[in-house]
Amino acid sequence: MPRHFFLELLAKKAEQMLNSPTTKPHPKKITLNHIQHPQKPFDLHKWQVKISSALGTLVTALMLYVPFSIGALNPTAEIAAALAALIAILLILTNIRKYTQSIPKPIKITMALFAIYFAIGAASYFIFPPAKNSLSNIGTSLHFVLFTPIIMVMLKHPPKLTWVWLCIIGGATLNGLHTIYYGSRGTVNPILFGDISVFLAFASLMSWSHFKNHRILRILPFLAFILGLLASFNSEARGSWVAIPPLAMVVMYYIYIHLDHKKQLVIPLFALSVALAGTSVVGWGKIEPRVNLAVKEVQAYFAGQSYQTSVGYRLETYKGALLVLKEHPIYGVGVGHRVEAFESLETRGLLRNLSYIKNAHNQIFEDGIDKGLIGIVSYLALMIFLLRHFYQRLPNSPMDAVGLMLIVGFATFGLTNITFTHGTFNTLFIAMVAIALLPNTTASALRARQ
Repeated sequence: MPRHFFLELLAKKAEQMLNSPTTKPHPKKITLNHIQHPQKPFDLHKWQVKISSALGTLVTALMLYVPFSIGALNPTAEIAAALAALIAILLILTNIRKYTQSIPKPIKITMALFAIYFAIGAASYFIFPPAKNSLSNIGTSLHFVLFTPIIMVMLKHPPKLTWVWLCIIGGATLNGLHTIYYGSRGTVNPILFGDISVFLAFASLMSWSHFKNHRILRILPFLAFILGLLASFNSEARGSWVAIPPLAMVVMYYIYIHLDHKKQLVIPLFALSVALAGTSVVGWGKIEPRVNLAVKEVQAYFAGQSYQTSVGYRLETYKGALLVLKEHPIYGVGVGHRVEAFESLETRGLLRNLSYIKNAHNQIFEDGIDKGLIGIVSYLALMIFLLRHFYQRLPNSPMDAVGLMLIVGFATFGLTNITFTHGTFNTLFIAMVAIALLPNTTASALRARQ
């Protein structure tokens, strides 16, 4: 078939299409549904607000997870706190104005004291020659700097009080069940585990006013108290047992100031004594040998016999710390230089061999060796301010009693162990300080008590 035939056919077809009437599109029907629910354009700002709110709530949830997991489930608690700090920093960078407004004065002072404590230690790295453990020790106290972005975000996204109490109760309960089920002295370090458990045990008691009207949940504070104490006894950490009397005094004093009839104090006093005695009887098999051993070690040290015992090493270390402070009173020997300082004392016959010891086993002496009187003053300023703050607010809410317990507990733990040179301890400390300082949390606790 000739080629031009196809061309003519295509031309006719095109002419028909051009001459045909133009098809008009059908108008879109508008229904009642479109009028009632009009389609809205994508609102970017609205989604930014939602994402910011969700991330802020996540920061608070991660910090509540710390007391719940710091014992039996660690190191997940430290991971959660690190993640919370990272998210908090990112949130603040995206909206600095929002998170820097309306910060209560006590929180501002706490931020400053934490920053000063960290800065004094960090400065020693530049003042003294770097030592083997300088950076790691300074890095451990970085928690105190990260406290600032965390609490700034938590102020805008405060936790619900019920969840705060349940996390504290859950932490004490998990620690007790862990030591019972596995027959162990706990996770991480037995000393840290015992200290953490005894604090959470007494803190759990303060939730009684929140759950007292609930038939089932009101049992939880007492159950957590008993299991937390058992965890402490099973850890065989004698330093945690030393904290029991002062923590019990905080509980009794809080109850006393809230009693209408002071003579009624005998009832909670009797109940607490029975609980302590009953739990002690259960754990007596581990308590008695450790107490007797401590007495023998003290006697042996002062009799000039063996000092190479748990108590003997501590006493010799305290002697070394005092000698270092005498020779380097203002700024100590620098973070990480304790070993060299002790070796110098040993070569002069002023101190016995302490190469086995890795720290001063006392927080004040540890700060004194590393940072001198300046370090000791910065530590005491922080602790005394928080102690005074929570004590003055003790009539307000049980959450302030938890804050007071935290300071009393850590001050007591710090008599026989270092507290602010352990990442685990620092994680718990900044989490609980943040929770206890939040105005919304304490206000909710006050309403629950009433």
